[in-house]
Amino acid sequence: MQMTALLHCCGLCATVNINTPVASKFYICFPLIFTLHLRVNNALDELICSFHIVVFFHAFKSYSDGFHQQLELVKAFNSTVLQVIENENWFMSFCCQFSKNLVILAKLLARRASNDQVKIKAIFQEAADAILQCYKSCQADLRNHAVNSKEIGLLSLSNSLCELYFKLGQIDDCNVCIEFIMKNNSLFEIADNADKVKYKCYCGQLSLLKWNFKEAEECFTFALKHVPKQYPRLRKIILKYLIPAGIFLGKVPSKKLLETYDLMFFHEFTVALKNGNICQLSNAIESNGITFAKFGMSYILHAFPSLCYRRIVRIVARIVGSKIIPLQYLYCAFTLSTEGVNVNSFPNFLMTNIVDNCDKWNEFHCILINLIAKKNINASISTADNTLVLNDSASFPSLSEATYTNPLFLKELA
Repeated sequence: MQMTALLHCCGLCATVNINTPVASKFYICFPLIFTLHLRVNNALDELICSFHIVVFFHAFKSYSDGFHQQLELVKAFNSTVLQVIENENWFMSFCCQFSKNLVILAKLLARRASNDQVKIKAIFQEAADAILQCYKSCQADLRNHAVNSKEIGLLSLSNSLCELYFKLGQIDDCNVCIEFIMKNNSLFEIADNADKVKYKCYCGQLSLLKWNFKEAEECFTFALKHVPKQYPRLRKIILKYLIPAGIFLGKVPSKKLLETYDLMFFHEFTVALKNGNICQLSNAIESNGITFAKFGMSYILHAFPSLCYRRIVRIVARIVGSKIIPLQYLYCAFTLSTEGVNVNSFPNFLMTNIVDNCDKWNEFHCILINLIAKKNINASISTADNTLVLNDSASFPSLSEATYTNPLFLKELA
């Protein structure tokens, strides 16, 4: 969206044409600045001037100057407004937007830093430290009634901090912010829809890191439901996290959903898992590794093989029709799967590929033991008979104990 901004600051007047993806977010304060100017009777003219200077730097892509000016603006807002004005909160929209602008400038400046990780980390850390001081000032005001408390901005500030903490890899700090909101649920209830969606996305990402797929799915589903359909790009970003969470709960996304949001690379994984094809799964992991890395989910790829091996055991158990399965049958299926055969397509189980390779036998034996240890299957190995003995009940425990269901997914793997 093209915008024309008339900048007046310290005697400087310039008309600039702005056409950047972040412009509409960055200049959102313009309609509010005049309210601030009138409300405080010119007492905060220095802050207003500082804001205009930042806008000027941003418009002309002088991100280093803009970042440092915005950094000082956030610090000044904390010391001259948040820590001085009591029993009022009308200015919190400025505090939240100034913090968001600082995050935007930090990311823009970080891109200019190329691969200088030390410099990039320093940029994000400076921004996080400044916003954290505002966060603490608002947090200290929880004693007041919500009508005039600064607490109304805590969720937005938490989101800004989480965005920076994720980039810094400071997951524990991010967790502290999220847990504080969880303990004070009213802060979530009074926030606007955009901040709620962003918060739920960060909650979902943390849940994925903890392998809590049920909670992750609930968080991302909330976010997806509250993002209007006219924002397909945002919905696609959320789905990139929601779909893996659903897969690990034993569900696969519909092909129509993947086609709608151009996420067909997930189809490679779901087909491989459904067919019990380790070779096909390995190819999908190899070809989509960079894609997963871009949205910080490379760790998810390491868990897919276990899900596929569990699927193979289940298929073989169904074909054999017994709770007692000869290990030779399983290892034969594992071998065929690694060679690209769809185990799910066996009309009946044929011993076409007896495993004589001792190294392969040991490898498959370890895989089976891990499946049992991780409780992906409830079974035991009889070394005397060389068989896998499945438990009479719940041989294949549900991948989720949740009664929660997501209408966007079909249960095909559980």
